[in-house]
Amino acid sequence: MSPATLDPAALERIYEALARALDAVDPADESLFLAKLALALANEIGDVGRIEAAIASARAGLPATPAS
Repeated sequence: MSPATLDPAALERIYEALARALDAVDPADESLFLAKLALALANEIGDVGRIEAAIASARAGLPATPAS
């Protein structure tokens, strides 16, 4: 069974809801909000493999953090 996908209109609705939520959160709390959202959505998905794949997909193409 393949994972469900959303149509472009649904993705736009989600993007707008996320943008509004981020605008309402103090900038210092944005990372915490996004982490809480990610964990809530992961709990809804309930499939570790799909969640790990989504994390990898979101990470792809972003610059690496320099080693300290």
